[in-house]
Amino acid sequence: QTVLQKPGFYVIEKNFSKGDVVNPSELVKKNIVDTIKGRVPKVKILANGDITKAVQIENCLVSSGAKEKIEKAGGSVKA
Repeated sequence: QTVLQKPGFYVIEKNFSKGDVVNPSELVKKNIVDTIKGRVPKVKILANGDITKAVQIENCLVSSGAKEKIEKAGGSVKA
């Protein structure tokens, strides 16, 4: 069974700067998501709130609404 952790934009706004890479490993390092049995979890970014910083989202699942907001803010999403 896979547990999916879902941080919202407010967490990214608070913990990352413009140009930063947001990926599961960085989210674990910043204590935003927890490891599961010592492994980095799967993460899905949701469109909760607003994002104003151009960040690079990598190796995360992203809702279509979140992708649209990330790109509008000047960021990017890579699978």
